Amino acid sequence: MIVSHKHKIIFIKPRKVAGTSFEIALSKFLDDGDIITPISRVDEEVRTARGFQGPCNFNFGLVKLFTRDPNKPVSFSRWDLPLKFYNHIPAAAAKRRLDAAVWRDYRKVSIVRNPWDRAISIFFWKNTKKRKKITPDINNFTKYFQDKPELLEINYPNYMINGKDVIDTYIRFENFEEDILAFEKQVPSLSGLWETFSQINAKGDTRDPSRSTPAQIFANNPEVNAQIEKQNDWEIKRFAYRLS
Repeated sequence: MIVSHKHKIIFIKPRKVAGTSFEIALSKFLDDGDIITPISRVDEEVRTARGFQGPCNFNFGLVKLFTRDPNKPVSFSRWDLPLKFYNHIPAAAAKRRLDAAVWRDYRKVSIVRNPWDRAISIFFWKNTKKRKKITPDINNFTKYFQDKPELLEINYPNYMINGKDVIDTYIRFENFEEDILAFEKQVPSLSGLWETFSQINAKGDTRDPSRSTPAQIFANNPEVNAQIEKQNDWEIKRFAYRLS
């Protein structure tokens, strides 16, 4: 999550949408008065190597560090403390913790992705064990999402509060260049964001080593296709997404 007071934006970070690369690129335009939540150690090294602003102002004030956080404490990397703002924070929690005027007046930005592609990415992300060099069996695809249907809506808490969309500007994963350039026009002080983003690849997508296409995967898993059509109907209609 990022809150920039200079640019008057709030970036709420979903999963499996290249959000870390976008976050690092945004950091170039930030300063130590902004809210910037920590990312992984490896990704922080990428941010530091480029000389961009690192994590700051994400924790509760020192007076609250020894009191019980009403929410479950978050342990992240070397910051083993209750966090006020954190990676992938839901929109509702961000709203509660920000000043009302900031939430009301700042542009809320997030990233959206074709739900069929996102489902594939989530499956391999959740099931790949890199250290043991174990990749998941695509034959378990249907059972996995039948057992964990909530993962198809994994980013909705980042976009919505009580079922209502609260994001002002969406950047489409499939149209990064077009949408980031359009975002620069909306916020001219971020001119150069696309150029910076295009040079960063914080995390590669973990995908099927057989390189099956989404169409092939869902042809073999029609039940998950039906789940996506039902559970992700809002995204499909809003962004005209199709299985390709």
